[in-house]
Amino acid sequence: MSELFPAKSIAVEVIACTDPAREGEFNYWHDKKRIPYLRSAPGIVDVFRYRDLKPHLGEEFKRFTAASGEFTRYLTVYRINDPDPWAVMKSLTQSETGDEEIIDCAAVQDLTVWDFIATRRTIRPMDRAETHLPDGMPEALLLYYSNHDPARRVEHDDWWLNTHAHDLLETPGLVQCSRYHTLNPNPTEREARILNVYEIDAADPEAVLLRVLQDDRDVRRPQGRFSSFSREGDWHGTGLYRHWDLM
Repeated sequence: MSELFPAKSIAVEVIACTDPAREGEFNYWHDKKRIPYLRSAPGIVDVFRYRDLKPHLGEEFKRFTAASGEFTRYLTVYRINDPDPWAVMKSLTQSETGDEEIIDCAAVQDLTVWDFIATRRTIRPMDRAETHLPDGMPEALLLYYSNHDPARRVEHDDWWLNTHAHDLLETPGLVQCSRYHTLNPNPTEREARILNVYEIDAADPEAVLLRVLQDDRDVRRPQGRFSSFSREGDWHGTGLYRHWDLM
């Protein structure tokens, strides 16, 4: 199990470098200045970074390609230990804009706060020795945001834990999946209520994702094993991300 998921609560930030010519400068600022600042904040246990892989999966699966066009998206993932994670991130956002100089080519596209629901880990034999990165985090993360009728949340969670997560973990290279619900006290109609985080440990994470999507289309939907609970929404952070080694 990765270092992320013993945390009861997490925050996920999607941040982009809006000037490709300054991406090195952007990452230096983020790794050398911003990460130490974030890790020192009350309630923050640790902070990790991932970079968007921008997978090319064809028109059918384009929702997993960055919506920001040529700009490179990064994830900042926070482990939180506090009775009120939403207040922690709100306070951090306010203090950061007041105390810490934000580089002018950084654009925060989304910042969401989540509480843990459930996790499952594969029991199939691994295709290779599992990668253990120095910070304990997985090599690649697939983030999938979703929405549902709040009245059907228990039913939706039951389907995910006992049907969908079980099915996905049969995919070689997908080793763990975890589910979170939003801590936003006033989500909009189209805002994601659920975040599913899938850990991938494989030489080609894009191939793993493509296999998942194709099996959803060709096997699980025809068999009636796919969700009828989800509804449309704005999924800014959905995508495939590779672990970023800090400078």
